[in-house]
Amino acid sequence: MILINVLIAVLLSFLHPVESIDPSEVFIAVDTNYFEKQKEVRFEKGARITLDCASSVQGTNSSINYKWYLSNVPYSENERTEVSVEKVYDFVGRHNSSGYYFCFINTTEGYSVYSPSVHIIVEYFDVETQMLTQTIETNEKVSVLRCSSVSAYPPPIVKWNLNGLSIDVYNFEQNLMKVTGKVLDKDYNIAVNDLLILNYEQKYQGKYTCEVEAVGELFKGQKRTAYSYTVQTAASVNPMNDNSTNILFIDDGGRPNVGDSISLRCGASGYPTPNYVWQDTNNNILQTSDRFNWDPNYENEFFEVFQTKLVLKTVRESDNNAEYKCRAESGNKGQTEPVRIRLAVPSPEFKEIMGNSAYNIPGADVIINFGVKGNAKTTSTTLLWNGKDLGKFGNRGKLGYSASTGELKISDIQKNASGVFQGIIYNEAGMQTQFKTVVIRDAQPAAVTHTTIPTADITVKGNTIHSVRGANFTMVCEGSGNPTPTDITIDVPDKSNAKNLLEKVNQGGKYIGKLLIDSVTESYAGSYNCCTYNFVNGKRYDACVAITLAVEEKVQVTQNSADEEYSLVIGSQVYGTKGHALSAACKATGLPRPTINITRSNNCGVVSTITKRNDLEIIRVDYANDTGCITDSFKCCGTNVIQGITYSDCYTDIVVSFVEGEKPNRVKIENKGAIASDESLISITANLELNCSAESFPESEFDWSYRKSDSSSTEWISPESYRFQITTTKSKGFTYSILMTLGTAGDHLSSNDGEKFDFRCIAKNPFGSSTHIKTFQINQNTSNQVSSTVYMSLAVVLFIIVLVAIFIMYIFFLISSGRKHKSDMGCISCLICKFCEPKTAPVVENNLNNCDYKLLSLEKVATNSFHVPLYSHPRLVTLEDDTFSRAPVFRELEQLTIQSNSMNKSYEPMF
Repeated sequence: MILINVLIAVLLSFLHPVESIDPSEVFIAVDTNYFEKQKEVRFEKGARITLDCASSVQGTNSSINYKWYLSNVPYSENERTEVSVEKVYDFVGRHNSSGYYFCFINTTEGYSVYSPSVHIIVEYFDVETQMLTQTIETNEKVSVLRCSSVSAYPPPIVKWNLNGLSIDVYNFEQNLMKVTGKVLDKDYNIAVNDLLILNYEQKYQGKYTCEVEAVGELFKGQKRTAYSYTVQTAASVNPMNDNSTNILFIDDGGRPNVGDSISLRCGASGYPTPNYVWQDTNNNILQTSDRFNWDPNYENEFFEVFQTKLVLKTVRESDNNAEYKCRAESGNKGQTEPVRIRLAVPSPEFKEIMGNSAYNIPGADVIINFGVKGNAKTTSTTLLWNGKDLGKFGNRGKLGYSASTGELKISDIQKNASGVFQGIIYNEAGMQTQFKTVVIRDAQPAAVTHTTIPTADITVKGNTIHSVRGANFTMVCEGSGNPTPTDITIDVPDKSNAKNLLEKVNQGGKYIGKLLIDSVTESYAGSYNCCTYNFVNGKRYDACVAITLAVEEKVQVTQNSADEEYSLVIGSQVYGTKGHALSAACKATGLPRPTINITRSNNCGVVSTITKRNDLEIIRVDYANDTGCITDSFKCCGTNVIQGITYSDCYTDIVVSFVEGEKPNRVKIENKGAIASDESLISITANLELNCSAESFPESEFDWSYRKSDSSSTEWISPESYRFQITTTKSKGFTYSILMTLGTAGDHLSSNDGEKFDFRCIAKNPFGSSTHIKTFQINQNTSNQVSSTVYMSLAVVLFIIVLVAIFIMYIFFLISSGRKHKSDMGCISCLICKFCEPKTAPVVENNLNNCDYKLLSLEKVATNSFHVPLYSHPRLVTLEDDTFSRAPVFRELEQLTIQSNSMNKSYEPMF
């Protein structure tokens, strides 16, 4: 079973210890999704459904009464059934459980209210095919094949077939009719979706099937055959004594919207088969026109179709409640039945969402607006006081209601009129409810309180707010009194940017001011005055509270040195040029303003405090150009006090170094984007990316320029910002700059293959400058050259790998086949003799004369008796009369001694 909880919660709160309860909200929640309007929720049949009518009323459950109602329409005072008197209504969804559920809450204090409704739809599609046989007499006036009792909800789409084809394709359609719309018949017990066979003939016999398709959400699209009828012709013939004409059903086309096309349809019995005529409300016969489509003699390319319906091509606003008439005539007898078009109506809505509570004093006038949005004529309105009709309001005040505006006015209201005034608006599309709790009590002059809620960024102590810099929060103050205060204001300091960010809310008998403070800075600090007022018996009462905002921030110490003409700052390192003055500084920020101090390793600089503001303090150390310091370091620490707590912070040691000044040198331009082997080539389809680097101290600044190589002008062009992008990166003693086109070289330089450009890079610093010029050529086929070179290289590498693999496979084939001697291997034995020769005296073979070389695999014997190769590749040694020149070999071995504790220098004779 599926357990789904539908929570219908009514939040009620005490307004006064002696007085009553104010239901400040009435809402519904499905799986914790809350809403205040009618909600549709679907369940599968068999699911467990729990409706919980919850409230925050303090006290025992005996002080609150609950009632659950079920209705087949969105709201009805009469057509509803009481289903539970418990707080929690728990049931299993069955075929008859669908409908509109709503809860009524009544308290012992007399406050009562209806919740919005929740539309529960229990879906099922329990369709099994029923096989039936039906025998019909010839001339039987009305025969019924039933398909109206299908076990499915929502009602499925029903289609009838005869011998596998839709009944619509047969030329006797006027005698085979599916019942739609409203049933008028009282004799044959027909229902919507049944199939009628009129004036039966033998040609109507065959296999009839009722095909149904599920709608809704849970089973949508599933199809079944509900009924299968085998219709046979009886041996007897109906005498046809009844020749009356009776309209059996009529269809108004549903609830169309403006612009829709609809069909008006009726079906009648009679003998012979009736003729149909459609008329307007003045009995004028309608024909096919720009508005209607109907022709009793309509004929298509296959057969004649006897039309029984009138098609209204385009529905207009004026068609609402328009009447049309269907007349069926058979012989000299006939019957006329009217049908009325009713347009679809939207679900009702109130004009405005009003506050839930109103507080006033005896004798005051109270106005509540229950106005309806849109066409109020399509909506019904019910007004209640504590769940009762307003007729039972009695002498608690004078009531006046305007149906056109929806305004309810209670004049000279009395103290015993306190309660819930509720408006319920409803039509066939839905229901909405809105209420206002009116509390009448003795007069109270205005008062105001500070109610800002603390957050992670602010603390609140009485009427003082302590905020960190950059915080976002809402300053709140509440005005109270009876009657409810008329207005509330918050005056902000002149320097604050929050002047126009005040939100005012009239809620729960209080006027609440909410001032949004966004990204707090020290300019927000100051006094904020919150004021409100009300009128009691014509006299104005004012109340104000001063709220102090203190902006605070813990101390933070950072590096504050900057690059200058003869200096460079990298992290905590400050580099200066010998012979030139240098300054290094650190900064402490915080609110209140911190105090900063430094600890130095040398005393060769002059310390000065250069800046003090309300939130920072900066200390600087100045080194003169004649200083004897080559290097120095100092550490900065700062402190400030926030709400009696001392905070401190220190920055890592700042190290000052002096180096020799040097003009830019080793200036060069490199083609970073080169994809060809020649760096001077630039592909026309690639981005140009040049890198100019220089070594110097202080670090260099760069000037880029370019020109066409073959230009008669010697003028250099500076790179345009819309064509080029330049980035520069500095590090101690080295700087580089990248010039890159914002697109391809062909777009921004030239699309002509072979055209050349000169690029000039000038690196300069206070000690001088250096220039480098390099020429580049636009090449249209650069990418192709690169591709062919790469592909050729890959091909050569792959070819070599294949040869080596074949050679290795051949060697292992020889060894595995048992060939161990040179005589077995032919000339190839001179390359692989190590694999086949024993370590004994060499045997002279006469068949080696054709070999010129022998491949030697030299080894050194280790003390643990395994061989360590000295050469990574075999060496070729010349043969002399099939003997070896051994002395040179041993000399080479002596020079290749392996330095290892586990090896010695003794060599085993190898030949």
